[in-house]
Amino acid sequence: MNILSFLRLGLLWYLVSLPTALLWAAPPNVVLSRALHFSSPDGTPITIEPGKYFIEQAGPSTMRVIPEGDKPGLTIQAESLTHEQYELFSPMALTRPQKNEEVLIELLLPGGIRLEARGSTKAPVEPPKIAVVSPPPLAPLTQVPEAAESVPPPVPTSPPSMQENIPATLALPTGDSSAMTKSLDTFFPYHAPQVSAQGTRVVVDEQEPGKDPLYLSVLSPDHIGLTMFEQPALFWFIAQLTSQPVDVMIMDEGNTQILLDVRMLPPIRPGIHKVDLKDYGIRLQLNTTYQLKIVLQGLNPGESHTTNGWIMRVSPSANVANLANLPSINATPTEPLLEAGLWYDAIWALSERLHTDPNDVRALTQRANLFEQVGLLPPARQDRAHLPLP
Repeated sequence: MNILSFLRLGLLWYLVSLPTALLWAAPPNVVLSRALHFSSPDGTPITIEPGKYFIEQAGPSTMRVIPEGDKPGLTIQAESLTHEQYELFSPMALTRPQKNEEVLIELLLPGGIRLEARGSTKAPVEPPKIAVVSPPPLAPLTQVPEAAESVPPPVPTSPPSMQENIPATLALPTGDSSAMTKSLDTFFPYHAPQVSAQGTRVVVDEQEPGKDPLYLSVLSPDHIGLTMFEQPALFWFIAQLTSQPVDVMIMDEGNTQILLDVRMLPPIRPGIHKVDLKDYGIRLQLNTTYQLKIVLQGLNPGESHTTNGWIMRVSPSANVANLANLPSINATPTEPLLEAGLWYDAIWALSERLHTDPNDVRALTQRANLFEQVGLLPPARQDRAHLPLP
């Protein structure tokens, strides 16, 4: 083969591979099916109409959204975060629907950098315009003659009795006090179910010298916990205030389907947090195992902390089937739930009672005992710290 033929073949290969190379080097893009509303860096509302957009980084905490065609791009406010896709060699963009009609546009960059712009399908509400009305001119003041008669002194009245100050909704204790004490001391233990597969709970408990202590846990037993509800509420606990975001995820056992992937933005208070599946439209299938995963993001890539627990929805037994039809989980007795091995439903019922009345001594004691039974000692100590002193 002479040099001329070699050059012709090289030119032919270049022309054939050029479209593929251009396609491979195309910037990351997203397709919006409806209008989204974001904020510009100065806080001005920006509406992005449906269509295809190319996404690129405009600054450390800004993102440029460029429509397909000759139209100019828009710069929107974003949050600078991290990701753990270490094998990412080119930028990638995606959209993620969230709760309350929010939508995220995410841009993942090589090196662990992630930009996240938070928008909404709801247009921002403009503040009402307040009309300025000039006050009427003041009338000239006239001298008012003093009254001839003196004002009689006020007649003293006796103060109301202390009994009248007691709210009508606060019932005074009556009856045998020993029976009341016995009722508060009653503890219904949790009966672990016999399930074919046993999941293992993962807890983050770090007490290293020189570092801030960290305790993070899904509030689950150390095996697959059960529920009889299609849309239960699940709970997790963090012992310390954190200034880092937390990702809440629910997926099936094989990680083939992600039902929930939302981010809680800091600051995140210490204590017990609730994940209500009804808020996200998530329904659990019968006899299917799911994993609840809580990920506390770190300051740098690779420094995240993860806790997880397992849950399965089962058909209720005859002695608790009627409890599923009660109007509120708040009114559900916990003893039959615990006897049936329905851990998540019992914790849900106790937590709703404490949400209604944070000083419910019986609910605090019962929930603390359950946490201690399955080895969740920090949340148990928090509940006992709210009990009145003996």
